[in-house]
Amino acid sequence: MIGFARAGRAAAALLALAACAAGRTRPPAAAEAAPLEATRAFYRALHAGDASGAARLVDGPRAGEATAAFVQLARAYEALEQAIAARFGREAARAVGYAERVAAEEDALRSARAEVQGDRATVLSEERPLATLRRVDGAWKVVLEEALADEHGLAALAGEAEASAVAAEKVGPAVRGGLFDSAADALETFRNEADIARGGLVPDGEGPGEPASPDAEQPGEPLEGGPEL
Repeated sequence: MIGFARAGRAAAALLALAACAAGRTRPPAAAEAAPLEATRAFYRALHAGDASGAARLVDGPRAGEATAAFVQLARAYEALEQAIAARFGREAARAVGYAERVAAEEDALRSARAEVQGDRATVLSEERPLATLRRVDGAWKVVLEEALADEHGLAALAGEAEASAVAAEKVGPAVRGGLFDSAADALETFRNEADIARGGLVPDGEGPGEPASPDAEQPGEPLEGGPEL
């Protein structure tokens, strides 16, 4: 995905907003069709939570690890957004940004174009890159950013995904149980719980799902960036 907050440092997940021309599609030229379809299939798989299906469309020996982390990260934010929507309404849940990002990506892909140069291609929505691809044995494969090509980058992405999943598991039920007065409080606690899970904060005796101290360091905005392709 283009795209997630701390994942922006590692990948940088899941899923930057891209402008599109009123959602209209245009027929691609023959040379564009294959890389465009590969990119759309990759995003469809990620949006459906199909990490293995997405991995088959990625070039690289550790593609499965990267796409599994992308999906885990996305599911954490999706779960948080659904919990906030159930408790405070869909308008309040927009602060998480997951559903809007997926919708924006789908719109961008409908109007996307591909620039092909030999065995390399770039898929763009207007001038915003959505994916870089390489032709491998006749098939177009998505190329992940350089940071994900080494063990450190993959470990950082996986750690962010796991921390976000842990935070969602703690905060989601607390939101649905009415333990927060506002969506903003729930979102702040989610950020703090994710930071604790990744080792950035010490709980200081605070129980799961309880708002952290207002003096605690705040992580960045969720879904600020996303896995860069």
